[in-house]
Amino acid sequence: MGIGGGGVMGASNPYPDGSVGSTGAPWLDGNIPVDIDLDGLREYATRMASHQKEISSRAGYLTTLSQIPQRAFDGEVLGEADAVRAQLLANAGEMTIYLQKLAESVGNIANAARVVADSYGSSDAMAAASLNDVLFAFGDKSVPRPAGLPEGVGRTFQEQQAATGPVPPPASSPLWQPSSSTRISAYQTLETATGPNGERRDVLTFSPPGGPVTTTTTVYDSKGEKVSAVTGRATTRQVDDVEITVEDTFGADGRQTGTTETRTRFDENQRVEGRSTDVRDADGNTVHRTTEFTDANSAERITVTEERDEKGGIVETNRVNSGVATEGQDHVGPPIADPYRVRG
Repeated sequence: MGIGGGGVMGASNPYPDGSVGSTGAPWLDGNIPVDIDLDGLREYATRMASHQKEISSRAGYLTTLSQIPQRAFDGEVLGEADAVRAQLLANAGEMTIYLQKLAESVGNIANAARVVADSYGSSDAMAAASLNDVLFAFGDKSVPRPAGLPEGVGRTFQEQQAATGPVPPPASSPLWQPSSSTRISAYQTLETATGPNGERRDVLTFSPPGGPVTTTTTVYDSKGEKVSAVTGRATTRQVDDVEITVEDTFGADGRQTGTTETRTRFDENQRVEGRSTDVRDADGNTVHRTTEFTDANSAERITVTEERDEKGGIVETNRVNSGVATEGQDHVGPPIADPYRVRG
């Protein structure tokens, strides 16, 4: 486990025996000095932190792995199909957790490097950090605190969590488990979900006849303190064969924070031919775009993800090709043996 200005991430060491074998080498004895290039170490920490953000940002693409099984095996299905769905969802969950832990590990390395650099940033730049300082940077409380480490740096993730409590998952996270749904009035519905550490998410939906649908999502931590509140107002209109849904989001202060516009095209049988979703920031700039369509040659379902780059342009960042879609069966038909039964 590592610590830094932002604290350590991750749980207790799952491989204590392996760690002892790796770090219990004789060359660690004697407190041998290690020369450190502080500027290089800070740059290394910055790059590792950048890699952590990159890994975390890619985790969102894994939602497709959980969405496809749910769509493929929706409704009344055979027990075997339900078992396949459960296994695929479990695999997707494990992959998501793996990426989360990988991001935490990379972040721990960045934080540890930053702690060592900060320990000597206010003293002689040519000083040498001892291995004790490196051990402290990775959360070892049996070694002394480095003398040059600024105040406020050095609390572990567990210490910070004990003081502030766990951070609730994002409002759209699949970790929320629905607990209740209450109809408040003819046009208002309150849906409540519970987080993994006792957090609560309330989704209040107001659907007046002929007006926009307004949804307010409020997240509370395990102590009941409000963490975030976001309001979305959605309107839908039909233009020829395209359904256009625009959702404006607002922060707790009432200021608009962004807009999501979804365009869905239907064929003559009211089946979805394609869909595009643009996410814009408060200034109206597109920052994320998802396009779904069917390839005319291969009949494959293709989902393209685009994001805004550093220069302000929209570039493709991900592409998913799914197999040929089938119509499936939306109900349970009569048994195949019915015509051959002896009746009367």
